[in-house]
Amino acid sequence: MGSGEDAVLDRADEYDLAAIMKDIGNFDMDTFEGRLSFQKTVYLLQYFGVYLGYEFGWYIHGTYSPTLTRAGFRIRGMVKRMPEIDLRFATDEAQARYDKFKEFVKDKKDDPALLEIGASLCYLARLNLKKDRRLQLVADKKPHFTMDQCVRVWADLEKHGVVNA
Repeated sequence: MGSGEDAVLDRADEYDLAAIMKDIGNFDMDTFEGRLSFQKTVYLLQYFGVYLGYEFGWYIHGTYSPTLTRAGFRIRGMVKRMPEIDLRFATDEAQARYDKFKEFVKDKKDDPALLEIGASLCYLARLNLKKDRRLQLVADKKPHFTMDQCVRVWADLEKHGVVNA
């Protein structure tokens, strides 16, 4: 599982994206930290197997999708006006993936650094690097993160079954 190979949604429309961001509760396009969290949240959600149709590359702060940024600015008002809803996915499989993601992100959603570490560790999976190498690369390329932070995020990703050594 991971990186969108098992697509749950063909391509989420912007209402779906707004509903998901409202439900997760960390959507903010007004600050750099908010936009960073938005990017990393959606990347990680897709890595957990809830594919929303956004392609990501590597940029200064890790995973980045210009298309997602544009969508974020378009849905900004929609998310603010949207009432709280009980978000449910069409299939049990999709709901299980989303629930697993929400469990993972619940203590990280307001910490852009932890989201950036998680997204970076997951993105490096495409290089088929072992755990220790991925951890070292993130710590080396992003010296504002401690190795302890990287190890803690890795352990949580591993606990949720989306990375392995």
